[in-house]
Amino acid sequence: MYKVKNKTIYVNRGDKMTLHLVNNSDNFRINDYVTFYLCKENDLRQIVLQKRFDITENVNFVDLEFTSTEMKIGEPLAGTPKNYWYEIELNGNTTLVGYDNDGPKILVLYPEAASSQEGGE
Repeated sequence: MYKVKNKTIYVNRGDKMTLHLVNNSDNFRINDYVTFYLCKENDLRQIVLQKRFDITENVNFVDLEFTSTEMKIGEPLAGTPKNYWYEIELNGNTTLVGYDNDGPKILVLYPEAASSQEGGE
């Protein structure tokens, strides 16, 4: 399960997620693309997840869909949430959501139960 509150994303590790991104200033156009970057907290240079979404029609929103496999970020957490910073960029040159006067945009990754493939019993 995931939720977004005041641009902070809360999600359990390994859960699929769809972010509904609205472009309030203009429509997304055919051949535009949106890139989602997830970085280590306090270091926007250390990208842990990067995904590009190509726009195939003129619309004012795009759904950024992540599989449960993509959201298995890092090692299973030991009962403590982990914060990451994220940024969403349009066409490689315009930040739609990211670090601003309010500070970084945060994704809080909650622990999941370890599966037998990840060392559980």
